[in-house]
Amino acid sequence: MNQTLSTETNTSSKVRNTYIFDMGNLEKIVDEMSAMAKQLIPYTFPQVEFKEEQEVLVLKQRQITVDGYDTTVCFSEADYNDYILLSLQVQSVQAPFLPFTLVCKMGQAFLGFHHLSYIEFFRNNKKVYCWTIKKKNGNLMRPGKKTKAASYEGFDFRILHPGSVDLF
Repeated sequence: MNQTLSTETNTSSKVRNTYIFDMGNLEKIVDEMSAMAKQLIPYTFPQVEFKEEQEVLVLKQRQITVDGYDTTVCFSEADYNDYILLSLQVQSVQAPFLPFTLVCKMGQAFLGFHHLSYIEFFRNNKKVYCWTIKKKNGNLMRPGKKTKAASYEGFDFRILHPGSVDLF
């Protein structure tokens, strides 16, 4: 499903589906993707082998346009027994990079503002921006001590070291 997200009004869109004019619609997409991720926990690594998870990966992804940028987002929730890991991966559909302001906006929309961890990597010559949080008994957990503090325009988060998150 291709949808457009923006807080701007009266902006044309080349996308054939819905153009979103307010943050309420962004919240709706976040809610829908969160509900799907929760339903797919039994089919998500580490509950199943990585290869099996690939069969349901398409259900965790959407192609949306955010502030004029065509993006692919993937939202996942994984049960590691000791904690729940929520992860959001964002990448551009066409360009190799996205503005970090947009990346932060998406991370905040899906995961909030507290205890976020961040990592980035390249896949198919495009940068993938990944946000994660951990929860235990419904409460947010602080990022691990091996992370490094970072901040962007007053938004504080932690940088994960490579290999610290199971990504697909």
